[in-house]
Amino acid sequence: MLSRRLMLRLVRRIYSWSRADPVDEELRGWNWDKPPLKPRAYLDLGVWEVSSKYCGTRRDLWLRRKMGVVVEPSETMAKGKMVHEAIATALREAGRHLSNGLDVWSAYEAAKEKWRRIDTGGSRENARLVEKIYKSTLLSILGEAAYEEALYGSRRPPLAISEYRVDGSNLGLATNLSADLVAEGGVILDIKYGAPREFHKLSLAGYALALESEYEVPYDYGMLIYIQGYIESLKINVKPIYINSYLRRYFIEERDEIIDMLIENREPPRDSTCNPSCPFYKVCNK
Repeated sequence: MLSRRLMLRLVRRIYSWSRADPVDEELRGWNWDKPPLKPRAYLDLGVWEVSSKYCGTRRDLWLRRKMGVVVEPSETMAKGKMVHEAIATALREAGRHLSNGLDVWSAYEAAKEKWRRIDTGGSRENARLVEKIYKSTLLSILGEAAYEEALYGSRRPPLAISEYRVDGSNLGLATNLSADLVAEGGVILDIKYGAPREFHKLSLAGYALALESEYEVPYDYGMLIYIQGYIESLKINVKPIYINSYLRRYFIEERDEIIDMLIENREPPRDSTCNPSCPFYKVCNK
């Protein structure tokens, strides 16, 4: 998983990008009361609703918001949720035991089986996946704590806070947004299970704007953590992202299009490239 040393190297790379292309002041979250950030309506949108462009026409959002359609999550979505919970739980458990003064080995012994609390739908394969990701994350955190203790004689708090809550209401977003991870130095991390998609960067922009609107300090550094494969073939890649003016403007444009669609009751058509794995596929193709 992501270590403090790796993250700092990636932050240095993002910093060099930011020096060459500063963020436009009007696209800072603390300017939420002025165009282009000021929303046309306040609809309590989730960052995931704005940034998830798996449905090209946004019909999935329309069906959920306007028609009240409730569907079961796809297999990939369900696994993604388990992966998020595994990492978040490992971070919480490691932080709790280290903060309580346990040595690294005792912390591992106390926390190693806590992954069993995560709902895996009764699937043995899902349980193996969750156990592997949980223990990999736990060992990464505790291993780094042991390294720092041996090298410096002390250890720092865990790298990141999981499920970081932020109020996005000034931007027309939800009042209780939850960023996957926010690390020291104001680095926003988003976990993705599956193949990379270009629009995944939008979620980082959404959380950066919300955090800036609440705390009035810059959030320019982001990272996408991609988890791909399954158990024996599991791969973890970290992609550094500069949350630049382009991404911020892109997120705001998507937000505005969604707001217009909902308040004007413009029902979008079916996506011509609708994926059969979409949870709304049967609803759209009756």
